[in-house]
Amino acid sequence: MGRIEESVEIDAPIEAVYRAWTDRASLPACMRGGAGRGAAATEVVPQDRIAWSGGEDRPGHSGVVTFHRVGAADEDGTRVMLQLDTEPHGLWDHLVEGLGFTDRRVIDELAALKADVERGGPGPAA
Repeated sequence: MGRIEESVEIDAPIEAVYRAWTDRASLPACMRGGAGRGAAATEVVPQDRIAWSGGEDRPGHSGVVTFHRVGAADEDGTRVMLQLDTEPHGLWDHLVEGLGFTDRRVIDELAALKADVERGGPGPAA
């Protein structure tokens, strides 16, 4: 099983970042929690954390994303921390995982989320 842990700091209030995460259609299904590929949300605490499991269709896949205020009380800043556990099934999944493509996709998606939120809205999917 592989574990990916990444974070990004976004210059925006936690409410806006949480809303963008839950509305973001371009995130991979395994990161959205509760959407696509049989994933199901296992815990949702608004503006704090979302956890999910891959369900019957993707056993071994699960994740959690947490949202943390950063900076002084009068500043708007949010750290998004993502932990994604994956279990490759089949040769293709093992190859993708072994070459680091899953990690790269997560990093790219978090960067796109940051850019979208900081420019004021969800832009076109990358």
